[in-house]
Amino acid sequence: MKQILPHISVGLAEGNRCIVVVEDYELFDFVEDFLCDEYDLSYEYRTSKERPGGEIITMFFPLGVSSGDIEVSLSSLSPAEVERIYKLNN
Repeated sequence: MKQILPHISVGLAEGNRCIVVVEDYELFDFVEDFLCDEYDLSYEYRTSKERPGGEIITMFFPLGVSSGDIEVSLSSLSPAEVERIYKLNN
């Protein structure tokens, strides 16, 4: 896993499937909308894991989506904006 922004990591799951791990539901909602609206990148499914104060969401992308595509897309987000959204619930 490679942390590319505060509270957001990108990596590969089994079978070379790109995953994005987001450490807060509000931030996940923002990232999901951003990737879909700005880059037409939608995940196939997601999982969540409870943590104290919230949950960690993992998005699993189709095999044709590379981690490089996701990293380039997310790199246009401001780390300060990501931190601001994370702090809404944490």
